[in-house]
Amino acid sequence: MKTNYQSITLLLISIITAGLAQGLTIIAIPWHFTDQLNLSSRFSLLYAIITFIGLFWGLYAGVIIDSVNRKKILLYSNWTGCLIFVSIGLVGFFLNNLNQFLFFFAFATCSFYYMIFFPNLYALAQELTNKKEYVKINSLIEIFFQTTSIISATICGLLLSDNQMIIEFFNVSVIGFEKWEIWEIFLLNGLLYASTSILLRYVKYDDHRIKLSTSILSAFQKIKTGIFFLAKNKDILIYGVCSQIIFAFLIVELFALLPLFVKNCLNENIITFSLADVIYAAGAIIAGLITIKILKYIDKILLTFILIIITGYAFFIMIKFHRLDVFFLTTLIIGLTNASTRITRMSYLFEKTPNYLMGRINTIFNSINTIIRCVLILIFSLPWFAYSKHVVIGYKIGIYILILFAIPLIFQIKKRLN
Repeated sequence: MKTNYQSITLLLISIITAGLAQGLTIIAIPWHFTDQLNLSSRFSLLYAIITFIGLFWGLYAGVIIDSVNRKKILLYSNWTGCLIFVSIGLVGFFLNNLNQFLFFFAFATCSFYYMIFFPNLYALAQELTNKKEYVKINSLIEIFFQTTSIISATICGLLLSDNQMIIEFFNVSVIGFEKWEIWEIFLLNGLLYASTSILLRYVKYDDHRIKLSTSILSAFQKIKTGIFFLAKNKDILIYGVCSQIIFAFLIVELFALLPLFVKNCLNENIITFSLADVIYAAGAIIAGLITIKILKYIDKILLTFILIIITGYAFFIMIKFHRLDVFFLTTLIIGLTNASTRITRMSYLFEKTPNYLMGRINTIFNSINTIIRCVLILIFSLPWFAYSKHVVIGYKIGIYILILFAIPLIFQIKKRLN
């Protein structure tokens, strides 16, 4: 199959606007609950509930991805995000206030959007790309997405900080501007989602797949097809589950632990929290540039194992030395290892999974990931972790889990060498 470069280019450009909207939300809301409302434990509990609901949505989303026109999914998901964020933003604008429910509803929208938009994006990219270019396209997706993460984190840190905070942190004077209210961020998000939909309209895509029913009953049958495929291909199942443990812990860490670590252990503010995302994304961009070259010399499973171990060690160094320079250095390393793992993992799945099953297989793995995250979030939602420097214990739990999930990969490596 010949790669459709025009459509791939538009898909990559659409990641910029969609990624900006996602990045602004996932920084602004967790920090608002931790710093402004002092309700980090409540946020973690609510996040656990949303994650549990997402378990079922994620599975059904996989059926939708494999059954419905994938371009239309991208369009509808972005217009829906636009409508919700603009509505919430206007409520905040006219009332000059938002209750906790609306804050979290916005965050939930972002989470559910992520569960269908990005698996669908990967499935569409696989469909439009020649097999020889799978690693290249996954690297480009990572570079584009992480570049937008840098931009969104920088914008969020600046918009939600006042001039004095910026001057004190960077020791430079800035052009005077007023700190934004969070509902103004939501209005900006709505515009970004609308821009993504407009860009995606010009993607040339002819869906030649046989149209399948997406009813609840037929959905169970389709999910079973994906499960049977994995049951017959246990190597794919084991690798798919173990290789995503970095993502599982990092998502929980970002929302439940990192704001507390920045505030309680480093005694820093929203600027440091935003800069961490910038540096993390910079590491991910480096991964996007070098992983394609590394994979020419190292087996995908072996590389994944190495990256998981490096991630655990980076977290260990971060919590041992509560210093800003160490924090930023380890964040850069974690960004690199996480992104490199994702590129390696998706390239492996692209090679091993037929496209007509890609949506379901991806979301089955995401559902397993969701269960792991639910357990971790419920643990970290205990108010005990919000006191003093107890958040460090949460990181130690994460390190042990990373090591545990790396062990099965050792047996897969040995099996491939024999």
